[in-house]
Amino acid sequence: MKKISLVILFTLSTISFAQTNSSELFSINDVFIGGGSLTQFVGKIQTDESGSTNSFDFLPFIAGGAEFQLYDAFSFLPQLAVSFPKSGRDENINKLTYWLQFPVAYRYETFQLSMGPGILYNRISASGGTESLSNGVGTTDFPLPNGSSISSNLTLNLALGWNFYQDISAKVESWVINLTDSESRSFNYAISGYYHFGEIKW
Repeated sequence: MKKISLVILFTLSTISFAQTNSSELFSINDVFIGGGSLTQFVGKIQTDESGSTNSFDFLPFIAGGAEFQLYDAFSFLPQLAVSFPKSGRDENINKLTYWLQFPVAYRYETFQLSMGPGILYNRISASGGTESLSNGVGTTDFPLPNGSSISSNLTLNLALGWNFYQDISAKVESWVINLTDSESRSFNYAISGYYHFGEIKW
């Protein structure tokens, strides 16, 4: 009887919450667009013959998304971003990166902290042929791929945004890739800025 009473109380509370907040729940608080720079796989990519690894890469991207009201200062913040196509450290290989994120955000005054899952895609393409690389005593011809391939990774994203001037904000974010695998776990980070169009009424 006690369990039944708790279930009834919970159900009535949920219905009451839905009735009093149905006009606000998932209403669009904001639509935004912007861009920035992404650094991938920090410390995992060798950058020179002495063994140095990457700490900052300039990979520009554009991004956009919307903010949906959840409860009080909490919101749902889905967004999509895509980098500009560019050659990698090997000029014969082209790379395109794009990602989706689905964080929940908490706003405090002009700051917004968000956290949630995402999906990261890296598309690598080349036109085939061979490439001569040093083998220590001379050079060896290595084949280049003909076509493209796409890798995907689940990410856990943490970001801090600052609405520092009217409709303009800045954001710093970090992504953990392959969170549960200690051997392949890696980190990305991005620095970006956005213009906010504000609340939209349907």
